[in-house]
Amino acid sequence: MASSDANIKGDLTVESTAALSQTSITSTDKNARGETGPTIRPPDCAFGWIPTLAVMVNYMFIFGASNSYGVFSTYYLNQKFVGTSASTLSWIGSLITTFMLGCSFLTGALADKKGYRLTAYIGTILCTAAYILASFCNHVWQLILTQGILFGLGASFLFAPSVSIPPQWFSKHRGLASGVAVAGSSLGGLWFTAATQAMIDSIGAEWALRILGILTFVVTGVMNLFYFRRVPAKPRKNILELQAAKRLTFWLVSLESFAMYTGYWALTFYIGTTARQLGGTFQDGSNLLLVLNAGSVVGRILAGLIADKFGSINTLLLSLLLTVVIEMPLWIKATSLAPLYVLCALYGIVSPTFISLNPVIVSNHFDTDVLASVMGMTNLFSGIGGLVGNQVQGVIYDKYDKHEQFTNTIVFSAMFVLFAGLVIACLRFHIIRKRTDKRFFQKV
Repeated sequence: MASSDANIKGDLTVESTAALSQTSITSTDKNARGETGPTIRPPDCAFGWIPTLAVMVNYMFIFGASNSYGVFSTYYLNQKFVGTSASTLSWIGSLITTFMLGCSFLTGALADKKGYRLTAYIGTILCTAAYILASFCNHVWQLILTQGILFGLGASFLFAPSVSIPPQWFSKHRGLASGVAVAGSSLGGLWFTAATQAMIDSIGAEWALRILGILTFVVTGVMNLFYFRRVPAKPRKNILELQAAKRLTFWLVSLESFAMYTGYWALTFYIGTTARQLGGTFQDGSNLLLVLNAGSVVGRILAGLIADKFGSINTLLLSLLLTVVIEMPLWIKATSLAPLYVLCALYGIVSPTFISLNPVIVSNHFDTDVLASVMGMTNLFSGIGGLVGNQVQGVIYDKYDKHEQFTNTIVFSAMFVLFAGLVIACLRFHIIRKRTDKRFFQKV
């Protein structure tokens, strides 16, 4: 009310001031209804964990599909489409990520303008349809359209509101809340991977897809009911938050997102085939993905806790550098399955922190009420990176590694992760440079 008093001092009487105050309260109450709950609640309140946990469950289904795609990839590459190149089959998995992230600049704006729940329910319907249609496909191009593009588009409608909910409800524990929510993607990868492998082995890939579709429809349909906003969105004319594009911080986060998604997915897509090359079974490949996702659950929550204490940018920078140190020697030098299990555990703990910390960084430097839009714009670059990276890695594996090793593919992946670390180092320098306190060692 202090700002209202400042605006009306001078000309208004006490009575008109009271009338204006009542109008402001009524307007706020109207904005608070519906998706914001009965009242606009303060940040860090216990109620915020309800939508945050709903996001965590939905993340199991949004990211579970891409995190467990390695099971389908191994099955397609070695059984259903034998003789088809890895680069061709990689289109399916890469398009899931590309459309999920690349379309979120539009679905994020839709979520801010039309509401979180409506946007999420569109996603639920599209993802379910994608699974069911994919179960009837017998050609790679059909799976590209259904399991790849259609599911990725549906996931984008679910992902856009999901990514902005935890940072909106928390301030002091923003990193932890984001980490808990995003840990759902790894939990989904855990049971998605195990369940998918078991279903493919017992009832076939077609029924595995149908059952995943039914589960997606039921579970996300219920969780969408708990998608509450804390802060009402501002009315606006433009579909994009164009002011964000005028800031260097936005472009540095976008560039880091592009680089990470270019290099990140190599291990997820090819660890199963690596296990086969070293004498392992399909089950060994599935088990490695389980270890990778189990490590990610720990890593994402731990990263959130560390970020709240030492800063999200500091935590992200350290994790990216450690990812390169872990990935290259353990994967390139592996001659048995044991090093691969160590690799998956450590890579899972350290590497995926960017997924939970990027929303925290954006929410720390942009307005809360436009988070879905700004995150959607940065994720456009993530989607492009995922498409470019997965396709290039497939070509490298076909042409240079010749289906005998992964050395060139690993180097390509690690160099982009290293580049992402350098970009975050530049972002850290840029933020410190604008502060009064310019110490090198500080919370950023």
